[in-house]
Amino acid sequence: MLREQVDLQPYNTLALHARAAYFCEPDSHDELIAALGMAREKNLPVLPLGEGSNIVLTKDYPGLVLRLLDARIQQESLDDGTVTVRVGAGLRWHSWVEKSLEAGWYGMENLALIPGTVGAAPVQNIGAYGVEISKFISSVRGVFIENGEIFELDNAACEFAYRNSIFKQALAHKTIITSVVFQLYTQPVVRADYAALHDYLAVHHAAELKERAITPQLIKEAVCEVRRTRLPDPNVLPNAGSFFKNPQISPEHFSRLQQQYPSIAFYPGENGQIKIAAAWLIDQLGWKGRCMGAACVHDRQALVLVNRHGASGLDMLALAEAISSDVRTQFGIDLENEPWIW
Repeated sequence: MLREQVDLQPYNTLALHARAAYFCEPDSHDELIAALGMAREKNLPVLPLGEGSNIVLTKDYPGLVLRLLDARIQQESLDDGTVTVRVGAGLRWHSWVEKSLEAGWYGMENLALIPGTVGAAPVQNIGAYGVEISKFISSVRGVFIENGEIFELDNAACEFAYRNSIFKQALAHKTIITSVVFQLYTQPVVRADYAALHDYLAVHHAAELKERAITPQLIKEAVCEVRRTRLPDPNVLPNAGSFFKNPQISPEHFSRLQQQYPSIAFYPGENGQIKIAAAWLIDQLGWKGRCMGAACVHDRQALVLVNRHGASGLDMLALAEAISSDVRTQFGIDLENEPWIW
């Protein structure tokens, strides 16, 4: 059903006010195609919106906002040790992680409790606690906004990279993802070596860790506990998760910084680069817990910007730019925002 002049505050996790000229929640392919046809007739831009957990709205949207509701799960094949499953784009991501575990399909436990929908996951190539979703994506299906034609891209064609994909590059704002095909394990395969996760297990499940008896379910529960201690619930304190990507710098740049800051937090990056923990950079500059008006840095996680008292999207961007400017001045590093800005 098509609605007009809809306030998007309930549909974005930063709780920012912005109105959509048109708003539709199609739950079938035919409804989606009809909505796109209307947008073409009226020459309207189209914005697909999942849970609105990775967006900063700074003004009203003059076109059509679409929220897909398809949450179907369909097993497509079962091979030796793996299962292939197609999942509708409208299913909440955490619900999919839980349902996969219930079905005995393993691999995504480290990605539990990430906000958003299945359809949004490939765009950002979501990752957490040592796992990126691209490892488990077989293909992505969707439609082109300009003509409603169906496409299906295999993993390689999606051009996945750190917090990136073709859907943020060559196909940015040109497609709507309608379903994702995952290839998961049918036997437990766990990864517990990520520092924060391993530390939690060492304290709370030392015996299981020592005996290599960590199960996928336990990994999921541990990830949820760690995330809850570090990240605010958007339903309680509006936020868009990590606001900044971890920057990657050259080994030469890193060497200079490490001499000056021996405790700098870092990880192996891509193509020989060094990935720096953005939270560490921001912490060093004293931003954790600070506010600019109603826009604040979370007091337990410097990567998370929160809306405490009715901030606007422009307020959130002003805070982000102030932080980025300080990091650039102090460390010579440019921070990149993770959320999409409108």
